[in-house]
Amino acid sequence: MTLETLAAWGEFVGGIGGLVAAIAVVASLIFVGVQIKASVRQASVDSYSTITSLWTNFTNAVAANEDSWRVFHNGIRDYDALSDMDKSRFNFLIGMYYGIQDTVMVHESLGVWKNPETYSRVMEEGYRIFKMPGVQAWWHSHQGRVFAPRVEAYMIERARNDQRSGSE
Repeated sequence: MTLETLAAWGEFVGGIGGLVAAIAVVASLIFVGVQIKASVRQASVDSYSTITSLWTNFTNAVAANEDSWRVFHNGIRDYDALSDMDKSRFNFLIGMYYGIQDTVMVHESLGVWKNPETYSRVMEEGYRIFKMPGVQAWWHSHQGRVFAPRVEAYMIERARNDQRSGSE
């Protein structure tokens, strides 16, 4: 076998090695893409599960307990009429409620909450509660200290837009 024949065989084997390497790179990129897609899907499921758990916990804290339900129900209507003890409980409950709103907003802004219809309903309900007279009294007496900044900014901007458009 001559040196030229060996060189030709070397090029041939090297070419096959390069082809195998290229196929391996493409296969690994496809695998990584599939893994990323599954990871994004799992993040969405986890996001939905987290928010569902938060709402379940809130419901259990409020609706399943007669005293808590009374405080929440009366507090959103007339915060100032609550006793000091009930105001403290209401502060906790409404803070919990708007904490869930903040979590929903964070998940949506990160792109893991992929349910625009539910997001819209959650924000509508949060705003409806925000406009209640008791919540307004609570918010005015605690302004700047009770909401996560993004939730407070959303509620204030939404109220301004409603005032401008006359929809209040």
